[in-house]
Amino acid sequence: MTIRVRLATWYALVGAVTLIVLGGVIWVQYAGALRQSLDEVLKAQASAALELVEAVPPGTPDMGSLERGLFLVVFDAKGAVTTVSPGAPTFERPAVGYSTLRVGSVVRDALYAVVAGNGQMVVAGSSVADIDRNLASLVRTMVLVGIAGVIVLILGGWWLAARALSPVAELTREADAIGSSDLDRRLAEPARQDELGALARTLNRMLTRVEEAVRRQRAFVIGASHDLRTPLASLRTELELAMTGSMDRDALLAAVEGAHTDAVRLSELANGLLRLAAAEPDGRPMDTQAIPLRSLIADCVGLVEKSASVRDVEIQTQVPDIEVRADRTRLEQAIVNLLSNALRHAPPHTSVEIQAIMEADPDSSILRVEILDRGSGVAADLRSTLFQPFSRSRTARSSGSGLGLATAAAAVHAHGGAIGYEDRPGGGARFWFWLPA
Repeated sequence: MTIRVRLATWYALVGAVTLIVLGGVIWVQYAGALRQSLDEVLKAQASAALELVEAVPPGTPDMGSLERGLFLVVFDAKGAVTTVSPGAPTFERPAVGYSTLRVGSVVRDALYAVVAGNGQMVVAGSSVADIDRNLASLVRTMVLVGIAGVIVLILGGWWLAARALSPVAELTREADAIGSSDLDRRLAEPARQDELGALARTLNRMLTRVEEAVRRQRAFVIGASHDLRTPLASLRTELELAMTGSMDRDALLAAVEGAHTDAVRLSELANGLLRLAAAEPDGRPMDTQAIPLRSLIADCVGLVEKSASVRDVEIQTQVPDIEVRADRTRLEQAIVNLLSNALRHAPPHTSVEIQAIMEADPDSSILRVEILDRGSGVAADLRSTLFQPFSRSRTARSSGSGLGLATAAAAVHAHGGAIGYEDRPGGGARFWFWLPA
């Protein structure tokens, strides 16, 4: 069932219930007003007749002046009928005040009785047939009006639903027309600040995220293809030369050594891709635990210590003796990759600094980590893609697969944190990240 049909149905149901409740209230009020009017007429008629009965000398009510449907009956003190108007029903002396005569469970007549000082009782009564006819006529009128109202509500609901949903239909057509080749297109955003405008803006933000994801995926494929193509081509060439059998021993050993180098490079690239996939938020499941921060960073420094000694770079740490709750493997990936990147660009005889602080408040705790070096910093044209896979400088000093910073960013994002880069005052790079701990 379409939304338009459901909305029209709900309009009709709500309208029908409203009409039924309103009709019931009108019927009750109208019936009460008719009965109250009749009671007032009976009371006035009985009071007028009572004045004649109590007069000196006593008079007799004029039965011929009664309105249509009214009747009078006078009882003596012993309950015998002394005076009765034509057409009055036969009944015994009733109780004082208002009462009714019934035929079975149906009210036939309404009565009002008053007692004179000499014990006589005057009873004024009337048939309720006119009231029943008026109420029946009202019910028929309300039923006809209700049916017409429900029909109008269905048609109006159908029209209103179509009018209300037409912007949604337009958004659907526009969204359906956007293909994978034109992800830069966006939906027209209504000027009004309502739910449909919010929907259009939300869909446009989603399209922006999809475009960015597709762009990153394409860049990743291009980068991976580029990094795989060179060692594979070299490895194939070296193996084909070795298979010719025309090479001397030294040339054959050189070809095998080159093939081994290419194989090692391919292996490192494959391992880097696996680490990146595992560090992603939707990669390996999170294993959050309490971790001594100082011990963790000491382990990370130990993993890169050999590289630091080769480059004659000192690693300085400033870490509080606290525990943090995090995924140890991912946090270690982030710190080690950032340290390796800093060591790769730090000039000899300088230092790389790692600083960590914990910011705590009653609601949350945040771990902030900074890695600083005195290298040349990051070129301006690389900063927008710094944490994307295969994003790296193509200078002669650059090495690696271009996956380290991307893996660090994925590990931080898996914790729900953020990572970034700034130029260090005085020269160098300042990489930072924070994550809830």
